[in-house]
Amino acid sequence: MDDDQVLGFVHAYMKKKGFTQTGQAFQGELQHSRLESDPARYHDGYSRLRSWTYNSLDLYKHELLRVLYPVFIHCFMDQVAKGYIQEARNFFTSFREDHEIMHLRDLQQLEGVLSPSYLEEMEFAHSLRQSKVNINISQYSYELLMEYLHKTQSTTILGVINEHINFQGVLDD
Repeated sequence: MDDDQVLGFVHAYMKKKGFTQTGQAFQGELQHSRLESDPARYHDGYSRLRSWTYNSLDLYKHELLRVLYPVFIHCFMDQVAKGYIQEARNFFTSFREDHEIMHLRDLQQLEGVLSPSYLEEMEFAHSLRQSKVNINISQYSYELLMEYLHKTQSTTILGVINEHINFQGVLDD
């Protein structure tokens, strides 16, 4: 019996016993869990962040663009770590061109990451996963970024940022 069958039985049982509100809450949590495990959320979230950043005011754009590369590489590696190899390759191919001028060597190394075990075995990928990137950004740019991520409910991208980026200079303004 697989997980979906078990969950179906649990939901049917709740409905049969008259626990309609509990059943509805359970169903909502189930749908939320399925969305959280969808690899497309990385592609969609990064794509929307990228568009928002490139359309930002020039005054803040240069700072906000600094965030894209670490988000890109960690979205890629997170997908690989979760076993979404083909989705990770598609993601990498879709957005790598944005970062080739500044990070070509890194991209060439990361291109060789073909399985979750590579993330541990490849020293470069392992060091990226274990340390946080420091990014200098003004308080206002930081607030714009956080407001955007919260407003668009980009929890996947927000999680990547929280886990892999340290913002410096935020309190200096």
